[in-house]
Amino acid sequence: MRIAIISDVHGNIRALEAVLSDVRARGPFEMVINGGDLAFGGPRPQETMQALRALGCPTIIGNTDQWLAGGLNMVETPRPLEEVRDWARRRLGNEDLEYLRALPMSHRVEPAGGPTLVVVHATPVSTIETVNPDAPAETLTAMLEQARTRYLAYGHIHKPYVREVGDGAAVINVGSVGMPFDGVAQPAWAMLTLADGRWRAEIVRVPYDHEAVARDLLASDHPLAETFARRIRTARMD
Repeated sequence: MRIAIISDVHGNIRALEAVLSDVRARGPFEMVINGGDLAFGGPRPQETMQALRALGCPTIIGNTDQWLAGGLNMVETPRPLEEVRDWARRRLGNEDLEYLRALPMSHRVEPAGGPTLVVVHATPVSTIETVNPDAPAETLTAMLEQARTRYLAYGHIHKPYVREVGDGAAVINVGSVGMPFDGVAQPAWAMLTLADGRWRAEIVRVPYDHEAVARDLLASDHPLAETFARRIRTARMD
């Protein structure tokens, strides 16, 4: 069994198209799973949402999805970020916002005779908690216990990694399609293969024209165009 996991597209349709082309080239896959944060931040929220919904794949909710849809109050959010949220909201229809509100917190893959794989956005109990690549092993073990699995994949931090935990268990961060923060300005996605009773994960990076996305932002009326264009170019949060 082979599964492709994408996450954190953040309104970057060019990055999404590059990744989906790569997924098709490396396929076939039994399933594509979307780990959330669909539309907020990038220059093309509506086009991105349309493309992701057209996939018809299992999709889970991310923190910015909740925020866009009105289901999450971000504490002490800077006013400029609220303006970005409102800008993206105006470009989405009510049907899109209803779609986001209805998304689940997790998706479980339970293959016959194989171990369960669980996909969440940040942790099994939160869409906003940050678990970094250097998190203590105890933190990862707790995530696995919360998810009732030995194999857990998540997004949210935009920094892909694969870590074994204990005897054969693993936690995978699938990275970000639309806005990597690990210094590599290429979309990331994860390819998971079930073989010999274990899930094995590979992080895939895809080249694309990130300068075109930065120019798209700067040519728009996006409230934080310069900040987000810099993030696209540098693949850094700051």
